[in-house]
Amino acid sequence: MLAHPAALLGIPLLILDSGSYTPAKQVLMAPSSTTHPDGPFTSEPHIRELARQCDILTVEIEHVNADVLEQVEKEGLCEVQPAPATIRLIQDKFLQKEYLAARGIPVAPFEALPSEPKEEDVKAMTERLGLPVMLKARTLAYDGRGNSPLKSSDSSDIQKSLEFLGDRPLYAEGWASYVKEVAVMVVRNKEGEVRSYDAVETFHRDSILRVCLAPLRASGKAMDGVNQRARELAEKAVSTLHGAGIFGVEMFLMEDGESRGEMLTCN
Repeated sequence: MLAHPAALLGIPLLILDSGSYTPAKQVLMAPSSTTHPDGPFTSEPHIRELARQCDILTVEIEHVNADVLEQVEKEGLCEVQPAPATIRLIQDKFLQKEYLAARGIPVAPFEALPSEPKEEDVKAMTERLGLPVMLKARTLAYDGRGNSPLKSSDSSDIQKSLEFLGDRPLYAEGWASYVKEVAVMVVRNKEGEVRSYDAVETFHRDSILRVCLAPLRASGKAMDGVNQRARELAEKAVSTLHGAGIFGVEMFLMEDGESRGEMLTCN
């Protein structure tokens, strides 16, 4: 997402991804003295190859190797933004929820599930959070991927959800009866200053963003000032982090006009 505006500004970029025709690599040519590295952005050798050629290393999505990024920065190979600790936090949706809630960011009720959860673990959780409930993978999940709605405590429904989510660590989130899905992009510099763009309304289908409406459509009393409140919530969340970057904060707009937020993506 940053490659095209950077190209227009004449900023030389190197892109690490698998394949010669990945989207970012098609946006701009590599600097004349080198080529874009070809390999997975979780691979330590490829990350180190990239770091040796860069002044600043940043990420498009959080599904990277945060441990190697931390080592790269400690060894002085290059600067990493945002901080590897921030990337690691965003990678685990449960830890992210705990972090935001502890800092006063409104989120839906949530609860961790034990490793290798049993049927009785899930049933006990539903008694505390109620039904329906959303079972979620803590890692490698975004845009609805890694989610399984659980609408009853029947054994067959529980087993179906657990089998669908596989062996990843899980947590549960109380059901949010929302009016709209809202997103705000927030820019944070190294000094901790934050600025946000206006809120937009998003529509997902099959875990893919299909439509994004800008500006956010507003009607009715519950929508009064929702753009400003969404921006304030997003800025508050990002201001608690470390390092510079452009962060996507997605949230639910509730029927009472309030927002419950969670940070899902990191640039």
